[in-house]
Amino acid sequence: MDPSQGLDEIRDLWVLGGRVSFKGNESDVERMDVSGKVIMPGLADLRGHLREPESLASASMSAAAGGFTTILIMPDARQTLDNPGAIRLMQENITRHGTIGFSQCGCLTMGSRGDALAPLGSLKEAGVVAVSDCPNSSQNTEIFARGLEYAAMFDLPVIEFPRDLSISEDGIAHDGPTALKMGVGGYPRMAEELFVQRAITVSRNLGVGIHLTSISSGGAVDLIREAKSKNVPITADTTAHHLALTDAQILGYDTNAKTMPPLREDEDRQAIFEGILDGTLDCICTAHEPCHEHEKQVEFDLAPPGVLGYETALSVVYGELSKAEKDPFGLIARLMSETPRRILKLSGPGIAEGEVADFLLFDPAARWTYHPRDAHSQAKNSPFADQELTGSVDMTFALGEKVFHRE
Repeated sequence: MDPSQGLDEIRDLWVLGGRVSFKGNESDVERMDVSGKVIMPGLADLRGHLREPESLASASMSAAAGGFTTILIMPDARQTLDNPGAIRLMQENITRHGTIGFSQCGCLTMGSRGDALAPLGSLKEAGVVAVSDCPNSSQNTEIFARGLEYAAMFDLPVIEFPRDLSISEDGIAHDGPTALKMGVGGYPRMAEELFVQRAITVSRNLGVGIHLTSISSGGAVDLIREAKSKNVPITADTTAHHLALTDAQILGYDTNAKTMPPLREDEDRQAIFEGILDGTLDCICTAHEPCHEHEKQVEFDLAPPGVLGYETALSVVYGELSKAEKDPFGLIARLMSETPRRILKLSGPGIAEGEVADFLLFDPAARWTYHPRDAHSQAKNSPFADQELTGSVDMTFALGEKVFHRE
């Protein structure tokens, strides 16, 4: 299954010398009967945070186990990615320790603080493929607008995490009945929706594209749908956990379900689901944010936000979309592979004769339970811990090599 190649059929496939072939007839190769399973393009993630306790090696293995062959590192890495030296150092580490494709996202503003633009031209020259202040957002609209114009000069996509801090700075959970019951600070939908509208207005007036990440509010989905109907050049994603979960997950003060933006109510989840089906939301990211166990084992309001996503995202998305689509793999390939690469202006090899092997093998019939302690990430902070999921990645090829095989 590869929509980019118009491919949706049952046939044999070989990997010879690290490349795809449909014409192989070699007898001395490993053969596998994968009847009933799906080969689809390697997934690409638009939001992942590489920080302690995760390493490049563990991030590679965790991503590969989830079918991801390209991941974008957000700028709040161990060393803030706001200068060419940091970008080049990260690239050297990627070359030594990465087994899949890593791309770097530089800061839009210095230190992602929102008060002075980063040297975007130098960052582009050093190798970034996009810029963002995620998980922050510039609160100064003039600087944000100038940054968009500056990034457009260098053909750099801008990824915006829409959050108005003036009404959400103390918010740690969705501003609704659950937060009220728990007695924790609320992070209202309006904080997201105001900055979604800001992005739409700036994009329309400047004529530059913006990608909005991690949409969680039903109202934000409505704003994006309306803007797209008027040809405003914006794109948007949501996360796998916002597609599947609600703020009921944090009842009992489960810090492993504390994330930013927060999980919201079922009406928001339903709006996100509809936005994915009608094309309002262009893709799905993981928002993979590893945290130390001791950081999460504190009071809910003191714990850092962040959830894992690489190893569970595809199964979660398949489980949800299969409720509405009998065969959701073409949609999944667009949401989690083709469109993210297009937004980042990365060329995907595709499943085609002679292309570098970059694909995953997925078993839709498998049912498995995700145990973080048995997984590949160095962190354990998952809202899907010990839950049974539908569909599993059996094998992943990246950069022409088999990088994961579920024995």
